[in-house]
Amino acid sequence: MRLILFAVLLATVLVLGFQPAIWATPGSVLVVRISSDISQPTVELVSRSIAEASAGGARLIVYELNTPGGDVGSVTKIMNDFNSSPIPVVVWVTPSGATAWSGGTYILMASHIAVMASGTTIGSAQPDTSTGQVLNDSKFINALSGLMVNNARLHSRNETIAQEFITKNINLGPEEALRYHVIEFAADTLQSLLSQLEPYTLILTATGAGTSAWKLVMSNSISGYPYTQSYDFSGMSQASSYTYNPGISIMLLQVLSNPLIATVLFLVGLYAVVIGFKTPGFGLEIAGGLMVFLALLGYGIIGINAAAILLFVLGIALTLIEIKTHIGIFALAGIGVIILGSFLAFPLPGWELLSARAVTSARQTLVAVALVMSGMFGVVVYKVAQARRMKVKVGPEQFTGKIGIAVSVLSPRGEVRVEGQTWKAESVMGTVKEGESVEIVGREGLILRVKHQQTQT
Repeated sequence: MRLILFAVLLATVLVLGFQPAIWATPGSVLVVRISSDISQPTVELVSRSIAEASAGGARLIVYELNTPGGDVGSVTKIMNDFNSSPIPVVVWVTPSGATAWSGGTYILMASHIAVMASGTTIGSAQPDTSTGQVLNDSKFINALSGLMVNNARLHSRNETIAQEFITKNINLGPEEALRYHVIEFAADTLQSLLSQLEPYTLILTATGAGTSAWKLVMSNSISGYPYTQSYDFSGMSQASSYTYNPGISIMLLQVLSNPLIATVLFLVGLYAVVIGFKTPGFGLEIAGGLMVFLALLGYGIIGINAAAILLFVLGIALTLIEIKTHIGIFALAGIGVIILGSFLAFPLPGWELLSARAVTSARQTLVAVALVMSGMFGVVVYKVAQARRMKVKVGPEQFTGKIGIAVSVLSPRGEVRVEGQTWKAESVMGTVKEGESVEIVGREGLILRVKHQQTQT
């Protein structure tokens, strides 16, 4: 019971402590920090932040980038998210001394507006393996060069330099990047970035080849361009800015996606499952199974949405097992996995139409219901366990251990009064005088077997 209460209290603290407190509002600037390797958690971060900015009516999204790179799959997904974003995306390599190497350069090239702070570096985008070995296969080089060049063309940037990021592994600072027209601005502060952006309008204009490209032009000269979409940045320096809170699900993914942590969880989980099946009753098999499940989530084998659904199913299954076994550990495990699933459950596909406030409210409601139901279920389990430990209250053992008074001499048979009722009795330890206290030690049919009550000294 104490473990169940502890789980409920811990979940409550997590619900209150890890929910976003800041929201995008109409006309605001949403700031998102990316300061680690680019992987699946980064993809989730970008996808959810774009959905939050869109639902809240933000005017601009600024991604503060500082990364050594990442896996190709995650990088290309982020590039696609940028290109399909309904809100202009700024990638700002910051703070001073930060890098956007390899995958970071691809992401920079896919942004609507590229910015670098003083002392930052971009480049070295030739692909390599997970062990750091550079790939020279023309299949990979040509594919990624085409990706980089085509995104440079889409955003009206220097295509030659874009290709050399891969073929020659060149690196550029903000001064060179501005001179070669790889970035649009250099800025050390967000206020400086927004102030420089104010005189401009971002347009999607036709090219001579019949395609379209994004172009940043002075707002007073926009009439000279044919365009299908435009974003005016006037007054941008006065817009309020909000830092995006990634939430516990992305924080959990960031931890689990660490290869060392995922591998340790997988190995320890496997051993725990084996030991648990050899020594049932301690819950090791459940803990081990959950560890393996989290490891698979960290490896990216199980998606975050599928993981949430599977956790709900597992929680319900453990609850049903608890109803049959009344052990207690299954109830605790069920509570834990249901609450964990509720943290991962939102936003599911389709929820991007809601604001982050509505999504978080739905999550909090779900967790609150899970906590209340878990608490009620815990009380039921505790009462059942108490009942199982209680002595039997019916049958021959009903009077065992109770104290009565002899209403006649027992030599060895006579009568005793127990709880206001008179019973025939038989002494098992000598004669009992009338009025003496006796202790009932058993019963045969309608005759109680008694002995002298032991006196305490």
